[in-house]
Amino acid sequence: MSLLAPFGLLALLTLPVIVVLHMVRSRRRRVVVPSLLLWQQIPLRPSTRRRRLRLTLLLLLHLIAALLIGLALAQPQIVLPWFGPHRSIAIIIDTSTSMALAEGGTTRLERARQRAATVIEQMGWQDQVVLISAGPSARLIDYGSSAERSRLLAALAGVGVEGAGSDVSGALTIAETLLLDQPGARVLWLTDGALPPPNAMDLHLPLQIEVLGTAQPNRAVVTLAARRGSSGAVYLYARLANYGTQSFRGPVRLLVDGQLSQAETVSIRPNAVVELTWTLPGSVQYIQLEFAGNDGLPLDDTATVHVDGQRPARVTLVAQAASALVRVLQAMPDVTLTVVEPATYTPDPTTDVTIFVNTVPTEWPGGGVLVINPPGSGLLPNTGTRLAEPIVTLTPAGEPLLRDVNLSGIAWGRIGMLELPDWLTPLALSGDTPLLARGRFERSEIAVWNFDLNNSPLVGRLAFPLLVVRTVRDLMPPSLPSSLTLGTPLTYKADLRATHLDVQAPDGSRQTYPLQPALPIIIEPTQAGLYRLSEWNGTQLLSAMTIPVNAGAIGEADPTPRLTSTTLGPVATTPTTQPVTVPQPLWSWLLIATIIVLVVEWFYVQRRPLVGAR
Repeated sequence: MSLLAPFGLLALLTLPVIVVLHMVRSRRRRVVVPSLLLWQQIPLRPSTRRRRLRLTLLLLLHLIAALLIGLALAQPQIVLPWFGPHRSIAIIIDTSTSMALAEGGTTRLERARQRAATVIEQMGWQDQVVLISAGPSARLIDYGSSAERSRLLAALAGVGVEGAGSDVSGALTIAETLLLDQPGARVLWLTDGALPPPNAMDLHLPLQIEVLGTAQPNRAVVTLAARRGSSGAVYLYARLANYGTQSFRGPVRLLVDGQLSQAETVSIRPNAVVELTWTLPGSVQYIQLEFAGNDGLPLDDTATVHVDGQRPARVTLVAQAASALVRVLQAMPDVTLTVVEPATYTPDPTTDVTIFVNTVPTEWPGGGVLVINPPGSGLLPNTGTRLAEPIVTLTPAGEPLLRDVNLSGIAWGRIGMLELPDWLTPLALSGDTPLLARGRFERSEIAVWNFDLNNSPLVGRLAFPLLVVRTVRDLMPPSLPSSLTLGTPLTYKADLRATHLDVQAPDGSRQTYPLQPALPIIIEPTQAGLYRLSEWNGTQLLSAMTIPVNAGAIGEADPTPRLTSTTLGPVATTPTTQPVTVPQPLWSWLLIATIIVLVVEWFYVQRRPLVGAR
């Protein structure tokens, strides 16, 4: 114990003063007598009796109060074990796919959670713990002190495998951001060692690496791809890997649209891969490959791929005569075409793309809209017509859509002198008059072709079907990928008409995302299997799609540890110092004790007359 103001102990001189005052105070007993006349004749004699100090509760309370006040004025400090230097630790948990490998009756990830739980349960009075997951992208799970121990353990229990790769550098950045200014801070990385360590030169905190895995064999489907040929047949390619010290022989099953199509047995040498190909009929939607790996990581023994990720398109053509356009639309795969007369047209909320030829609607329907040779209207003002110039100028906005589309040397005839609203951007110009335009209005994707198909030689060129196909697909949301690797985020662009997106995970759990027009959302798959996505406009289903998520990846299929448990130190140009133990002040506690003593004294004094009266 130390004193910040030792001269405050002079206040303890009041202790003997209190004792003297208690000795000299009068102790004569009051007695009721009939008269004082007889007492006046008695001569006074000096008292020779020695006064003795009587130990009373009141004296004891006075002495304790004076002692506490004197000690408080000296401002004592004391070092207690539970008030010692606090520790700050960041626990980084590897959540890559290989952590799901089971060995010894439990998975590597479960062992990591148990180790992290032990650290949390052993937290001291002032210790700080930061929980970070190092999956495909680093993520802060939670952080807190011993007071939040139960919350930290609950957050730890929810940590699962997040996908291929381990962003250790990002996890270390999070740890250093939160703990770099904390004395004695360190980082604990719980991993199976299947990935290389970070560069020790980039470390700013001590890094303790605990490798939880041991060498285990694993067989996996690391690649599965499909494409449709010009004849309509589907060509499937698969790559199977055997990461082990022994040759492997096992069955492979091929399921087409959920039904068993083919089965065969494959042999793979140690630490080698085998490539397989199949040719399937063209009526295939999705293909699933099952490989009996017979190992501790069944997660990567199955892979699924979509043959056509293109969205089906419901197209309504509003025209009196457009035979060339009808032929191109009917030749497009996954397009359902409906042709209606302009006089009988009514908006259909289930239509994905509406094409108006030589007419303009009274208001823009939702979804994709293509207007060809629009007459003057309130939606597209037109001040007349003019003869188009043969030279077409592409604007920068038209490059993605019109790349490799040859529009030169075409006699466009007379075109409308359109006055484009602000939300329409010209893609191609004939002189200074828009020939092609593109824009978005509220919940409609709109394209304008400012020329007459019936009087244009464009319909006889190869550029015409190419332009039709590109425009129709551009007016619809982009296609989904044929498959995703677990942990890869999906940037999803929904239909402009959709108000919310329902996502069903492979385990049946659902999540609903509210949608804003033209704003993409990020979907992060956390499970391997088939995800089902449904777009809704209120209570009306617009479209339903599926996307497979596979766990197999070349960088994750080999679970052999490449690290050993070790500690890496940070690069320091200045000598490190031990954290200083901070003494805890006691004067506030002494004052509180003094107040308690004075309250007890007050109650004691207040009760004394009552006791005497009895």
